[in-house]
Amino acid sequence: MKRILALVLCVCIACPFLLTACGNQSGDSGKTADGKKVELQISCWGIETDPNSKIIKEAVDLFNKRNTLNAVAKVTFTEQEQYKTKIAAEMAANEVPDVFNTWAAGFLKPFVKAGKVYDLTDKLNADTEWKNRYVPGVYSSLEFDGRVYALPTTQTVACLFYNKDIFKKYNLSEPKTYDDLKNIIKVLNENGITPFALGNKAPWVGAMYSELIANRVGGTEPYNKVYEGTGTWEDPSFIEAGKIMQELVDMKAFPEGFNALDNDPAQADFKAGKCGMLVMGSWAIQQLYDDMKDSLGVCKFPEITGGKGNADTWLGQPDQSFAISAKSKAVDAAAEFIKTISDPEIQNKLVEAGNLVATNVTPDPDKVNPVAREVGELLSDMKELFVFYDVGLGATIGNEYNNTIQAITAGQSVEESFKALQKFTEQNREED
Repeated sequence: MKRILALVLCVCIACPFLLTACGNQSGDSGKTADGKKVELQISCWGIETDPNSKIIKEAVDLFNKRNTLNAVAKVTFTEQEQYKTKIAAEMAANEVPDVFNTWAAGFLKPFVKAGKVYDLTDKLNADTEWKNRYVPGVYSSLEFDGRVYALPTTQTVACLFYNKDIFKKYNLSEPKTYDDLKNIIKVLNENGITPFALGNKAPWVGAMYSELIANRVGGTEPYNKVYEGTGTWEDPSFIEAGKIMQELVDMKAFPEGFNALDNDPAQADFKAGKCGMLVMGSWAIQQLYDDMKDSLGVCKFPEITGGKGNADTWLGQPDQSFAISAKSKAVDAAAEFIKTISDPEIQNKLVEAGNLVATNVTPDPDKVNPVAREVGELLSDMKELFVFYDVGLGATIGNEYNNTIQAITAGQSVEESFKALQKFTEQNREED
């Protein structure tokens, strides 16, 4: 993301639960001509049994109970990677549900440019109570040309989780530097424990490691230049990050066959104490805590000695954002549902489930997940936030970056891989 956007977002994401409390502009109320209830179709990523999915279903129930627009909402969930394919196909076929989940920045941008997404700006500006719920700047990466096209439910940062019991047993401390991390990897391997839980079959998982490493090596400038089209993937920071990823593979930091392993079983191994560490988004806090309780630790991703980046720069994004189809026949009801997601009743439930939320709420401190609270405290020192590459750059280039890192960890030449990625980027970059 552009540096100014990253700086705005870093202000909004820190400790959100500690804070006090142009498309088709249809005015359709949601009612049909015969007075029957309009069915509001909502499409989300996730699995129905996930904690956040359960809360979204509660928001649907709340909407159905409260709304006066003669509308009834129905929600469907699709596994995250399948969802990306599904929503792209729906966009191409002009069959987008009334309300749909979206990622920010480069993922949403082509749909907005194609006129497929309803412009929420006027509705948001007309409802001061709704607009003022959000942490300032939280939806900046969901704006294009000063217009708002989606609103976030939560926020996410990538965390380094670790097993406190394992670290205590082997007299290990939270890593502050890459050298510290290499020592931890060495000790864990010597004692038959896989250092990192990594299931990289869906390569966005391993890409998080490389994005953090590239940032610690070169700071935010190299990625900003790639995003703006003034820099290339052959920048030394990306090359060095690729080599460090290969070094980690050589050190046996990851499970055997990690590139063919799904994320869920990898996380299960971490929860079972078979692995010492895990890099994952803060969305996983509640699921991890449910199984690990007080053995779950969290810290900042370490710095690299001599690097331009620092541990107070975080990888993340506004998360599980909702947008409205420009073709929806019930935009008023759709907007009301998105407002319902931002209701303090729903947002507090998300906080209690371990999320960093997008609004100003004051939850019961005794109900806040202790690990989520700790992440909030770590974020209080945040200097900057940079967005996941496959979000900032969009699905085409972003997914190719993920695939490039997967190929590098499988042994492909770092230099040749990034050279090919640069060529791909130049061929597929969209003009603003």
